[in-house]
Amino acid sequence: MFLHLNHRCFQLRVDVSKGFVSHYNSETSQPRTEQALAVVQREIDCVKAELTAFRRFRTQLVSIEPTAQSTGSVDTSAGGMSTLSARQPKLDTSLRAVREAYRETVMAVPHFEAEYDDSLEANMSMEFGPELGTQIATGTRLTPQLYEALLTASKGARDERETLLPALEREQESLQSVRATLDDCERRGAALGANARRTTDPARLDSIDERLAEIEAECEAVAATRQQRLHSRSTAALSGIDGTSLVRYLYDDCPVTCPALADTVACLDTIRRHRRHCIVSTS
Repeated sequence: MFLHLNHRCFQLRVDVSKGFVSHYNSETSQPRTEQALAVVQREIDCVKAELTAFRRFRTQLVSIEPTAQSTGSVDTSAGGMSTLSARQPKLDTSLRAVREAYRETVMAVPHFEAEYDDSLEANMSMEFGPELGTQIATGTRLTPQLYEALLTASKGARDERETLLPALEREQESLQSVRATLDDCERRGAALGANARRTTDPARLDSIDERLAEIEAECEAVAATRQQRLHSRSTAALSGIDGTSLVRYLYDDCPVTCPALADTVACLDTIRRHRRHCIVSTS
């Protein structure tokens, strides 16, 4: 699945990155996680649009009848003698209807031009495989066999997105949870760090360090949970998506491929710096 879905995300990640620098400096405490959330939200929007499009395509597809087997036409122009016509076969109405339905649904999603910009044959080949895509895009008849193959392939394209969407939504929820926890840890850590620099009382510094140690443990727990998620194979096993492949699919073109972990490490570094100050000041 990822082989034909993954290429479309590159442009959106580049676009998000362009707006990332100013956001990084002034508005967010977790800049990499914020960028990841923007990438995931855009991907959710794309997948939802494509899921709706494939559902509509299948609805139209089931109303189209495949073409009955042709036995040729009769030419009686030569003294009433019957011969099979040697004329070039014309595109039948059923196959034309399939192409029109595909253009009106799958190829009409808002992001199609920006992220695919494929021909009918190229896009169908990507979604349904080159053999089936070429037959639908360049053939002349919607045979029963071709029709059944298209029904199966279009169901597969729909099912892939139905599986991917909840995996993306879980990733979004995970990122939101990391962001909220790290924001809270950073706020508390900054306040404690400021208090540590306003006192020289060993007992007071020990108390501050204990509270910083609790925050450090919270951050370490966030990192452990995130690591477990990345290495879990339960994300969407039926479609071959695990945590690692999902992260690679989403973040390969971002500055870091594990954005939430990168922000967690940065938060831990800050907390540990405050702790070192407490320890050094009481030694």
